[in-house]
Amino acid sequence: MALTPTEVLHIAHLANLALSPDEVTRLSSDLTAILAHVEQLNEVDTSDVPATAHLAVLSLPLRPDEPVPSLSEEDALGGAAKVVSSAFAVPRFVEE
Repeated sequence: MALTPTEVLHIAHLANLALSPDEVTRLSSDLTAILAHVEQLNEVDTSDVPATAHLAVLSLPLRPDEPVPSLSEEDALGGAAKVVSSAFAVPRFVEE
């Protein structure tokens, strides 16, 4: 399944990417090759492979929980562009 430049531009629009004409040509080729590899996976016989409902993690690589000194408020907020009431101030990104 070959991707057309129009399809690549549509995918780029969905990903909020601006592509040059050279990038569209290159990505069209690259994405077509990726889809060809995925199509090969459809040819693999998986009829004897049981479905996986979940991954069972028997043990986690945990480190000991030991208290350590933390940053002072001054050090933590020292590189902030704007601080309000001892906290990072960031622009609002959700409309109410």
